[in-house]
Amino acid sequence: MSMDQSNPSQPVLHTRRLKIAATAARLALGLVLAIWVLFGVAWAVLHGWIVPRIADFRPRLEAAATQALGAPVRIGQITARSGGLMPSFELRDVTLLDVQGREALRLPRVLAAVSPASLWGLGFEQIFIDQPELDIRRAADGKIYVAGLDVLQNRSDGGSAAADWFFSQTEVVIRGGTVRWSDDLRQVPVLALSQVDWTSRNPGQRHLMRLDATPPAAWGERFSLRGVFREPFLSGGAGRWQQWAGQFYAEFSRVDASQVKRYVGMDKLGVNLKAGTGALRAWVDVQGGQFTGGTADLALLEVDVQLGRTLEPLALLAVSGRVGGRQLANGFDLATEELQFRTRDGLQWPGGNAAIVYTGTEGQLPARGEIKANRLDLAALALIANRLPLGSAIHQLIATLAPKGLVEVVDAKWQGPLDAPSAYAARGRVAGLEIASQASAPQAGVAGTRASIGRPGVRGAAVDFDLTQQGGQAKVRINSGQLDLPGIFEDPRLLFDQFAADAQWKLTGPKVDVQLRNVAFANADAQGTAQAGWHTADAPAGGAVAGTSDSRFPGVLDLQGVLSRGDGSKVHRYLPLVLPDAVRHYVRDAVAQGALSDVKFKVKGNLKDLPFADPKLGEFRVSARVAKGAYAYVPRSTQPPQASAWPALSEVSGELVFDRASLQVDGATGRVSGLPGLQIVKADARIPDLMHSATVQVNAEIKGPLTEAVGFVNGSPLGEMTGKALARAVASGTASYKVQLTLPLAALDKTKVQGTVSVPGNDVQFTPDTPQFTR
Repeated sequence: MSMDQSNPSQPVLHTRRLKIAATAARLALGLVLAIWVLFGVAWAVLHGWIVPRIADFRPRLEAAATQALGAPVRIGQITARSGGLMPSFELRDVTLLDVQGREALRLPRVLAAVSPASLWGLGFEQIFIDQPELDIRRAADGKIYVAGLDVLQNRSDGGSAAADWFFSQTEVVIRGGTVRWSDDLRQVPVLALSQVDWTSRNPGQRHLMRLDATPPAAWGERFSLRGVFREPFLSGGAGRWQQWAGQFYAEFSRVDASQVKRYVGMDKLGVNLKAGTGALRAWVDVQGGQFTGGTADLALLEVDVQLGRTLEPLALLAVSGRVGGRQLANGFDLATEELQFRTRDGLQWPGGNAAIVYTGTEGQLPARGEIKANRLDLAALALIANRLPLGSAIHQLIATLAPKGLVEVVDAKWQGPLDAPSAYAARGRVAGLEIASQASAPQAGVAGTRASIGRPGVRGAAVDFDLTQQGGQAKVRINSGQLDLPGIFEDPRLLFDQFAADAQWKLTGPKVDVQLRNVAFANADAQGTAQAGWHTADAPAGGAVAGTSDSRFPGVLDLQGVLSRGDGSKVHRYLPLVLPDAVRHYVRDAVAQGALSDVKFKVKGNLKDLPFADPKLGEFRVSARVAKGAYAYVPRSTQPPQASAWPALSEVSGELVFDRASLQVDGATGRVSGLPGLQIVKADARIPDLMHSATVQVNAEIKGPLTEAVGFVNGSPLGEMTGKALARAVASGTASYKVQLTLPLAALDKTKVQGTVSVPGNDVQFTPDTPQFTR
């Protein structure tokens, strides 16, 4: 047999380890045996010594309870039973005395069970109290007295001995009790709760409790309150509820909120719940003894709530769904789920979901927020927003926008103040969108200026959008709706049976660039397609002059499109306000009828220079073929009331052209209204300058009966111009006529007329007293 001589200490090391393990095993076994021996001794002492002599321990128990509760305790009778592993005790006529030695609380019957662990802590494993009557009062100074005792603070360190003892008991059960609450601070009538059932369990540093009670009939039906809380590890006492964290639950199958509001103050939350009846469930989060947030399931009728002292009340006929929120360290979050309500103004919230998170400014970090929602009714949201503490600027903005429509989905984030964010991003879809337009006032301090372009409005639009502070894109569709464009047209309302456009825009510092693609529209006036691009104008060299308007606007437009059809009598509605009133009204009264086709329009240049009288500044051209038109080249509205009317043209066919600052009717044919025999072979009408001293120039070639031609002269201002020389003339046969008219619209008394008549063998008698000229 050989041995390893290289490590002679190895057997010694193994021997030491074995001895240590054996010693540890003997100690552990001894400790376990000692514990069992102690448990057996305690059990034997409890059942063999304490239980038979429990009545003898009554003074000691009274003293221990007095020390624990901080108030004198008297026990009328005590009995014990040892039917199980742990004995139980029954106490009769347990009373608590106030500081004057008067009876403050009487408990007719109390059942208590103990265990070795509870005895070690001078407490009970379970306490069962049958049909107690308890008075709770809040004094005018805010202190709360239970059975005449200040249970919240009666120690020098600010704690409560009674609360520490109560929440140290493993289980406390109350059945069939009566609780009367009086409040000197709020000065309300005494509230009596009957059939009060209470269960409190306190395993370790957790506190589980439940209260079921029946309120007065005016309050509603039986309700339930529950709580699950945890105290911190080093709390200094089980009753330090101000340090607890957990959740509180309340369930009311039917409750009158106006009654609850009298006893439960919401002043710190700025909420004044004036009325509301129905069912309510609520989960309230608690941190450090303070409410930090919660969730409520609502099914209420006739709700009247004020969410801020200076705000208007929110009146709802009915409300149902879930509402939740949390108070963050520097902000809040709110959420709704399947929330539905009807207001007394007739608005109905459709039952969507919403979540809002807001965080205020933190050091160098700006305020920020996030909204995720679906099925939001904008009109109802605006009504609520005006009753929320959002600030006067937001309230004013909502009032001017007057939004309506259904937000089917939205996901938005922003940084900075809500009314002026420094960064934002949003995407979503809105159906039935309606936003009010807002006209812009004339430039202050400048006489005679026209109001600039205002904020557009829309009605009946469906919009898909994706945007940031740098730009975005949107698809706009309108069915039986309208666009409002104040400052662009005299009647800003443009009604549409159909409208569609794809929009893109970019924001680069002060520069704005917008592109409209695939524009298609149809209404009673026209149908067509278009493309457009618009951007802000470049700032002048040296910057803007103080006190002047923003030189970037109205901006630079590049618009072109075609119409497949149009109504000539509505052309005036689409003439921009930059044209003088007299010109637009002339077109309104002159073009009384006409079917337009092959319409082409183009606008390109800085809109402040419209209609671009100088070709270098831009293009403005609208051309259209006209059929079955009615054209009053001198409308009655431009003449003195007593003046004879110029015969209008009917059944006009030709080309209508707006070219920069001019209006033309080229190659027109037709007839003279009221004189059906006179046929217009060819006519051209022109206003060379729409902007200054507009003058109508008409060149016409006419063919027809000489009798009707004489009637044309006598029935028009030409009769006065010729001294009524043909007033009694009689003529026969046909003739050809060439007429040139120059009609200054602002001074028709300076009208000029030139004309020729070709008579191929007609008979004419100028007056009855003169011979007849024949052939």
